[in-house]
Amino acid sequence: MDRRFFMKVSGLAAAGLALNGCAPKAGSWSEKEKELFGDRKKGHFTMTQISSATDTIGNSYLFKTTGGKVIMVDGGFATDADNLRGKIKETGGHVDLWFITHPHEDHMEAFITILNDPQGVTVDKLIYSRVADEFLDLEPGSAANARGYYHALDNVIGKVDYLNIHNPGQRFDIDGIGIMVLGVANPEFRTNPYNNQSMIIRFWDDTKSVVMLGDAGIECGDKVLAAYKEYLDCDYMQMAHHGQNGCSEEFYKAINFRACLWPTPSWVWEPAPEHTWLKTRDTRRWMDEKGITEHHASCVEKDWTLL
Repeated sequence: MDRRFFMKVSGLAAAGLALNGCAPKAGSWSEKEKELFGDRKKGHFTMTQISSATDTIGNSYLFKTTGGKVIMVDGGFATDADNLRGKIKETGGHVDLWFITHPHEDHMEAFITILNDPQGVTVDKLIYSRVADEFLDLEPGSAANARGYYHALDNVIGKVDYLNIHNPGQRFDIDGIGIMVLGVANPEFRTNPYNNQSMIIRFWDDTKSVVMLGDAGIECGDKVLAAYKEYLDCDYMQMAHHGQNGCSEEFYKAINFRACLWPTPSWVWEPAPEHTWLKTRDTRRWMDEKGITEHHASCVEKDWTLL
């Protein structure tokens, strides 16, 4: 069932916003951060790449700041909700900011499940970039599910504050952590339509930077590369679309980064020879050609944490 879903997917505000109570104190930043935020103190975060509970596809990342703020990116399928709920409770049971990159089940289903059945978990703010209803029909095999999840999202919006972003370049900070949204939903992308709606997000602190690509396809990646190349440069890059059939070879080779994050199940990380539709080996070869030797795959390192 999960593999069929994956094959189906494969075939196809104001700048400087500060969250309430999260504005950093004055201090000194690098020149790039000063351009974004002025002269402020940088904070620090840890980030955990949460493994799938059932070795299936999905994106799930938990950031925690030294000040105790928690930020989530996606979360996985409903089957991941219990495990994710437990991880959040280990950090205190409260999420200050939750990003949903796009409306595929393996990215937003756990979030909806937890909001409908929180079991002690609370969420302050959701940030997403909603795809227009009429645009959903461009991917007929996913349209009904996407509408269902948006309907579920509408039903829980009253339980959580939200920000629906449709202008790239918006930036904000939480506990001194820099965050910049580089890519948003864009109806001009008519191929690979849902994946190409992925939000692309940059996070950075006093020692490191991480870029989340969601399931960005070639068109989405290339548009963000043309507009925000210097902000795509980072230490850790989350590989688009679970590391296969995502952004182009040219996209990855144009960006400076030193390590790869792979939200990838075992059957995608090491695809069977008959699964020719899985292009993981191509992406891994590109990384070899770039000279990248640091890789963190969610199926290999369970719940790997970046300090």
